[in-house]
Amino acid sequence: MNEAQYRAVCEICDRILLASDSTTERVAITWLHIVREHPIFLKRYEDLFEIARGAKAIVNSCLRIGRNKAAMIRQIGRSLFSDGEPWYGRTQLQSPIDILFISHLLNPSQSGKEDDFYYGGLPIEMAARGYSAVIALINHTGQSAGCLAGKWNESSVPRVILSSSIRFLEEIALRRRLKIESVRLKKLANTTHPELTRRVLTRASEESLANSSLTNLRIGSQIGALVAKLKPAAIVVTHEGHAWERMVFAAARCASPSTLCIAYQHSALFHLQHAIRRNLEQEYNPDQIMTAGAVSKAQLGSAPGLNGIPISVLGSNRSWAGNGADTNGKRQVNLKQLKGSNQSACLVLPEGINSECYHLFEFSQECAKVCPEIQFIWRLHPLVTFESLLARNTNLKDLPKNIILSQATLEEDIDRCRWALYRGTTAIVKAVGAGLRPIYLQLPGELSIDPLYEVKGWRVSVKTVEDFQGVTSCDLDGLLIDSDPEFSSAKRYCEDFFRPLNPKTLEVAIFS
Repeated sequence: MNEAQYRAVCEICDRILLASDSTTERVAITWLHIVREHPIFLKRYEDLFEIARGAKAIVNSCLRIGRNKAAMIRQIGRSLFSDGEPWYGRTQLQSPIDILFISHLLNPSQSGKEDDFYYGGLPIEMAARGYSAVIALINHTGQSAGCLAGKWNESSVPRVILSSSIRFLEEIALRRRLKIESVRLKKLANTTHPELTRRVLTRASEESLANSSLTNLRIGSQIGALVAKLKPAAIVVTHEGHAWERMVFAAARCASPSTLCIAYQHSALFHLQHAIRRNLEQEYNPDQIMTAGAVSKAQLGSAPGLNGIPISVLGSNRSWAGNGADTNGKRQVNLKQLKGSNQSACLVLPEGINSECYHLFEFSQECAKVCPEIQFIWRLHPLVTFESLLARNTNLKDLPKNIILSQATLEEDIDRCRWALYRGTTAIVKAVGAGLRPIYLQLPGELSIDPLYEVKGWRVSVKTVEDFQGVTSCDLDGLLIDSDPEFSSAKRYCEDFFRPLNPKTLEVAIFS
């Protein structure tokens, strides 16, 4: 998919969401919210342009519908064995409270930990300042919410984990609402529309019956019930532009109109990131947006689609503060005089996505063959294991001697490297701030997913092994980064990417 096609689909999906006949069920359709230009997201839309014909088109549609129905049936069946509880955790919760944080449980190893994966120690700090807080977690682990929630029974900030199923009749009612919207969209598709719009409407009709759409409605229902119970002064929701976030804002307002809805932008914003940069109808929008750093504040502040929503910097637990930071939260980096140094290692940093690991690892394998003087350190995302990658890709079996699998911390890996080869990971921010040259791997015919797309000069982009060899050969001949103005500019940019968490920002927004 090229950029013009991407923008065209974004515009059509937004028009469908903002139409005068739009419903909550329509806004709940995950597929209509185009988050960003990552290949993983774009796969969902490629068949709008690579149009199958005849029997193949029928088979593709039937397979898609079949998968959606099978997932929906499994979910409805699961509800038959559910106790119907909307969440699990402490049975006695204070009401009203000051702040309800909406976060995520990604791995069972997170359970019982005081610091939240996304908000870090912010909820605990707010509690220490005298504010009552509760954290509601969306469970992505596949394990029992009841068992995991019990590990926080003694926590200073209560946690509740949303259940993966509610009562059978409630699940059926949500499914019926989506079915009605599916029929409505199908009728719209059959009226006169441009061809691409008709295809989008047809696909949206199918996707309304996807399990993700049901999940979004369920999360909205659960958060609505929790807000009605706790009556928080504010909710703080992790925010990337997903459909479930819009459901949470609408449900919270319905349950408690006085509750302030705050969206927390916690990760990188990419060049063509879309859904987070535009508003829908008022009930689905945040009252305020808080960002991870000054970079994303400026990026969102220039987005005309947000229509002046107040934006402030809350900070991030991924800031360098607390890790050799000065009083302003900027990490003190012992920059290496690389000229004449014997450091000639490249850190390979994939995202926690198998396909991204394969892209970077296979490319760096080829680079390792022609650059034997360079050591390549493969660093895996915590969600991925090398064994799982090897099971699906035997090309990774026989590695050159100058490729090693990291067993060290990110800081230790950064300290022994001169370059970082990357694509969509935000780990590159810390690497650049510590003095590494960022080398972005651009795949042929692909939209860029570089989180450092605004950095000029110090960052380089490569497409071939020869490109990579040219960059590293030039640097090996002599590179003095302490006096390099391009590096200094890139370092300042990365320091502003993730600022230290500032509880005062949240305090002022809610209580002033």
